[in-house]
Amino acid sequence: MNLRLFNTRTRRKDPFVPRTPGDVKMYVCGPTTYDYSHLGHARSYIAFDTARRYLESLGLRVAYVQNFTDIEEVIIQRAAQAGKPPLEFSQFYIDAFLEDMRALNVLPATHYPKVTQHIPDIVALVQRLIDRGYAYAVDGEVYFRTRKAKHSFGILSHRKVEDIVVEPMSQAGKKEDPLDFALWKRSKEGEPSWPSAWGPGRPGWHVECNAMAFKYLGAPLDIHGGGLDLVFPHHESEAMICQGAWGVDWSRTWMHNGFLTLEREKMSKSLGNFVTIREVLRDYPGEVVRFCLLKSHYRENVEYDETLLGRAKGEWGAMRAAIASAKAAGGAGTDGTVAALLARTQSAFRDAMDDDLNTQDAVRSLQRMTEGLAAFGGVSAEEGRAVVNVYRECGRVLGLFADLG
Repeated sequence: MNLRLFNTRTRRKDPFVPRTPGDVKMYVCGPTTYDYSHLGHARSYIAFDTARRYLESLGLRVAYVQNFTDIEEVIIQRAAQAGKPPLEFSQFYIDAFLEDMRALNVLPATHYPKVTQHIPDIVALVQRLIDRGYAYAVDGEVYFRTRKAKHSFGILSHRKVEDIVVEPMSQAGKKEDPLDFALWKRSKEGEPSWPSAWGPGRPGWHVECNAMAFKYLGAPLDIHGGGLDLVFPHHESEAMICQGAWGVDWSRTWMHNGFLTLEREKMSKSLGNFVTIREVLRDYPGEVVRFCLLKSHYRENVEYDETLLGRAKGEWGAMRAAIASAKAAGGAGTDGTVAALLARTQSAFRDAMDDDLNTQDAVRSLQRMTEGLAAFGGVSAEEGRAVVNVYRECGRVLGLFADLG
């Protein structure tokens, strides 16, 4: 296997070697479900779905876990505004998210754990951290002792701890250190809460992912993925929690996708500058949207404008036309010219995907093949079948041309 993946921790492309030969344990942070998902979400989940597809095409078995944060302060606030119970409100957007993913041909995760269904696992993990001296309880809340951890903030973001802006100690309240973060939060009156040894409350954000991922995948993970905005503090906090709880590194490879920006600002629900997936799907087939987002490397930031999807639709249409022509082919043949083009395409496609899942170059290899085929006349039926097969095989990796089988 020649696959090399860019590891956020090492800042280089490292050979990918799973912990257990033949098996890949992959965890991707899922959405906080309080609104419809936007194109930035689509880009992230298409990127990691494509990573999974390529790993499986190499003969690896992938256990893919993606969570739902179905209880959080913003969910509680939005649910109250809508006059709905928080969990009912959140479930509506979970269902909408899954519908959007199906439209984009994103494979279902092996497991979709929800925070509210794993409270006992989270409570047990928090208690384990207390027992091992990595956490402390105060006034119904529990905090992680950041300074005690082997790893600290900066392990992924490569920043110095002293450069991180935190609240002064005089404002840190009950914390031993301003850098300490919440593992268990005391609920306010009227908010959803769960019983614990420290009083009724709900989990902190970071520890949720550790508990859910560990339950289904153990530690260390082979791949932990998410958006670039999750590097600090979320993923660095997870890394500290794992060292404190189990004494191992949390993930062998850390992968982070770049932003989809709108007017040079990250597309974000919290900022309100986003285009929802379902808005776009009213005007474009899901396959066109997926193709459009695969045309750039997953680590690049991409500026969204109205022309992106229009151009992608035209390029996608050219490939669809080439597939239709290949299916209808019945000429005398090209004396090996088509076969040579297909061999070059397959080689270039594999090289691109082995190079940190470079879908930009992988798509270009298919586009060059499409352009080359347009110049040939007299393609035989056998050559036509071979052409369709290359589109099919490459399409399975990219999540395109699903109708070809």
